[in-house]
Amino acid sequence: MPPPTPTPAPTADPTPENTATPTPEPIDLVALAALVRPSVVKVSTDTAVGSGVIVEVDDSGKAVVVTNFHVIEDDPGNVRVLSEDGGSYDATLLGSDGTKDLAALSVCCSESFQAVELSETRPAQGADVFTMGYPLDSDSTVMTRGIVSSMNFDASLDRWEVQTDASLNVGNSGGALFTADGDVVGITAFVIRESGTGVPVEGVGFAIGSETVLAVLPTLKAGVRVDDPGAGRDTVTDTPGPFGPVEGYLRHDEDEFIEEHGAGLLRGDFVVAAEFHNPYPAVISGWDYGFLFRDAGQNNYHAVIVENISGMWFHYLRDGADEARLVGSGQASGLWLGSEGVNDLRLAALGDQGWLFLNDRAIGTLDLSGGAAEGNISVITGFHDGNEVTGRSTRFREFSVHEPQSIGNRSGVLDHTEDGFIERSLAAGSPSDFIAVATFTNPNAGSAGWWDYGFTFRGSGPDSYHGVYVGSNREWDHFLRGGGSGTASGRSGRVLNLNTREDAQNTLMLVVVGEAGLLYVNGEQVSALDLREGAAHGSVGIGSGFFEGGRLPGQQTYYSDFRVWSLDRAEP
Repeated sequence: MPPPTPTPAPTADPTPENTATPTPEPIDLVALAALVRPSVVKVSTDTAVGSGVIVEVDDSGKAVVVTNFHVIEDDPGNVRVLSEDGGSYDATLLGSDGTKDLAALSVCCSESFQAVELSETRPAQGADVFTMGYPLDSDSTVMTRGIVSSMNFDASLDRWEVQTDASLNVGNSGGALFTADGDVVGITAFVIRESGTGVPVEGVGFAIGSETVLAVLPTLKAGVRVDDPGAGRDTVTDTPGPFGPVEGYLRHDEDEFIEEHGAGLLRGDFVVAAEFHNPYPAVISGWDYGFLFRDAGQNNYHAVIVENISGMWFHYLRDGADEARLVGSGQASGLWLGSEGVNDLRLAALGDQGWLFLNDRAIGTLDLSGGAAEGNISVITGFHDGNEVTGRSTRFREFSVHEPQSIGNRSGVLDHTEDGFIERSLAAGSPSDFIAVATFTNPNAGSAGWWDYGFTFRGSGPDSYHGVYVGSNREWDHFLRGGGSGTASGRSGRVLNLNTREDAQNTLMLVVVGEAGLLYVNGEQVSALDLREGAAHGSVGIGSGFFEGGRLPGQQTYYSDFRVWSLDRAEP
């Protein structure tokens, strides 16, 4: 019999020792509030109320206060600061950044002012944070608690944003978002109350990260004001050369102000273009977007918008008055209205006139004789009351601004010959988009013989070009000549204001942008031209003898002030 197999004896497991989990020290909220409260102030103008944070105090008691630009943008020359101890002080705007929505104020002077530290590090997701400010125009500070939901970098606004579920309300803008150590990690800025699909949401507040505030603070303290799109802006830092193209978002909010993104340019004559994306379908709400231009600050600007509800374009002028006045309006033919719709807007301004184009179609002529001669240029949304949905955004792309370039200015004479060709004088260059103007002197009375004169443009060869002219029979005609393919007739019509007397003068102007053209005679628009066919660019000239057999040999047509401005963006 085999020996029995021994049963192994069990090895005794060591008895585990109880290890106590350390209990985190509770946050002394009373002490934390007392630490931060002297650094948070109330910021107000005659039209807005918000909050601010004292970030520096010098030996004399002068403080630097950081707030949101949108709190003071409507009246930056009339800002008051109320401190925690009840003191009221006039504040001076040092600098502002409308894109990052930050402004720095100088406030003098009090021994009670206390500066708070701006954190150099980003808070961790889930970290406890607190807000303090003056929401709903409260007379004292209000403190709320939450966590860091996320950290995001908004490239379109070039800033870090801290998302938090801490309660924020109107008036919290410009206040402090701080940690349990009392370090400020953000300047509270806005709240989203509706999702991108229109669903109500809660607990989605945002602050501009302290990393961004620290980066821009030296510039603000130095007095630089960049991208100041607000109507109350005092100055704009001019940017040389063309601007853009850039893209970004115009956030809708509840502040009842126009939402803007400025180019930082001081221009009177310019071409501005942008592609706008519809923010939502019309069943949710109305929307509008367009351009603010010749914006000299102090409520002095022009504005042009298109609107979905009315399907129209509107041109406003505000020249220091309390309200902007309507200068012109019309149908926005070709405006895409769907929720996924994208619309291309272009505006050209030259002297006292402007032209509005929508999706390569001319939709309006603008009277720019009033207002400032030059100013900043911005893309805007929410010009009309009720045309914003809080939490939504209007996206813009390809926002660019450049100046018209003069490529021709001459006077001369066109000889009438029997060679069968149009007598032409060409300007330099081969633009796609341009403005051309010339004054012609009639060679004889219309009853004494036929005459005509006008423009050739987008010429790609001696026999390939568009032509548009007026004749002594008081008619205009547009045609496309395509080389060996012959001449394609365009449109024609009457010109009732054409002066046909001998030696009388008529001024013709032609505006061409994309697939659209506009012909003016003696300051009045007589036709819109369809330019979808033919070359996209080419030579521009004036001519006489368009109608075969209609010229009188030996006679001459004098012209003066033949000028051409290219609207094309110059290559860098």
